[in-house]
Amino acid sequence: MAIQTRYAGDANGVVNVDTGLGTLGNIVAPGLTKNPIAISVVLGSGQSFAASDLNTGGPVETILRSIALDSTITMYQVNTGSLSVLLEASGASTASAATSTSEGADAYSSTLVAAGLQSRIQGLTANLSANLGTGNVWANTATVVGSVNFKLATA
Repeated sequence: MAIQTRYAGDANGVVNVDTGLGTLGNIVAPGLTKNPIAISVVLGSGQSFAASDLNTGGPVETILRSIALDSTITMYQVNTGSLSVLLEASGASTASAATSTSEGADAYSSTLVAAGLQSRIQGLTANLSANLGTGNVWANTATVVGSVNFKLATA
């Protein structure tokens, strides 16, 4: 691959899906074809994911399958009290989109996507981890937070 020396330019977006150019904390995704959305599924008070919740048919798979009904999951990370998910695109929303693309696809904000997914996840079977013996992941108390930020690493 040839090396091209850049004499001018900046670290702003390189493809048309980048939003919020010139501000810190936004996702710049040159490898994706759609605007990425980062969400976090936060468990209710006193609840936590256990290693067994990652098993087939467990709460993590159930929540991810629910999200994947109309969203493209790019990556996810399971922490003790939350499930962070990066979506390449999502059709989940509780309201009409504010803007549309030239292809006619609706462009939902991360807030609308989070609200739509929260309604869907809270509608799942209440105790998602009952069959695994942990009994500590309750869908009806989970909240979904939408954000333009996604931390790949923290210092």
